[in-house]
Parts: sequence; structure tokens; C-alpha cells
Amino acid sequence: MSVIWTEAIQLQATNEQPATPMVIAMRRRRGRKFEKVVMGKMSRLVEPAVLYLLGKGAAAHGYDLLDEVNNLGLTETQVDPGAIYRTLRQLEAEGAVVSAWDTSGAGPARRNYELTEIGRARLASWIRVIARRAEAMQRFATEADELVSDE
Repeated sequence: MSVIWTEAIQLQATNEQPATPMVIAMRRRRGRKFEKVVMGKMSRLVEPAVLYLLGKGAAAHGYDLLDEVNNLGLTETQVDPGAIYRTLRQLEAEGAVVSAWDTSGAGPARRNYELTEIGRARLASWIRVIARRAEAMQRFATEADELVSDE
């Protein structure tokens, strides 16, 4: 049995505040807001957001993509810049995007990213997954709202 489960059982046995393993884990993440813990799972939406933005011809530099991804509003928190760059490197390694160094502007050289056909196909797959999840989430929200509205 994990330490977290053991701690949860001990707290429940002493009639203290109800504690599930998730609550215990969240308590251990001192200084982190609840939204960051819960919304952290939304980081998986960075990939389809980047693919989408590159596909529509939005900013092709990593830092500019960061602003665009945050403007999409897919999460309640700001996306970590490192997540954008990790996603871009992964997508490039898998052939979904290509990059070239842009040395024309003032300042340091920056990578310019472009979507490939593999990236377009991957975005199409993401669209199907997100559409199914959106339908399921809408159904859940409607049913849960009806449940709490009846009280």
C-alpha cells in the first residue's frame, strides 16, 4: 500500500477532514494552486494547439506560438514556454513540423516552424479526438447540472 493511501486511511480513521489519495497528493504540492494541479492535464492540448496554429499560418517562432496558444484559452493557466519548445522538438523529430533558422531579423537567430503533411494528418486525428471528448464533456456537464439543479 502506498504512503499516500496509508495517510488517507489514517486521516479518515481519526475523523479528520476527509482525504482521498488525490487530496493528500495535492496537500504535498505545497505552493501550487489547485488549478495548476488539475489543469496540468490540459498540457496535452499544447500539441494540437501548436499544430492548429502552424496550420493556419500563425506565428512560426516558438515564443510567438506561446502567446497564440495562451490566447486560444484552452487552459485556465498560462502554458509553460518549455512545453511549447518540447512539443515543437518532438513534432519535428516525428516529421510533423520542419524548422529553419531565421537570421534575417535583429537579435539572435530564431527557428521558423512549418507544418508538414504528416502534421496535417496528426491535426486531423486530434480534431476527431477533441470533438468526441467535447461531446462527452458537454453530456456530462448537462447531466451533472441537472443533478445539482434538482436539489
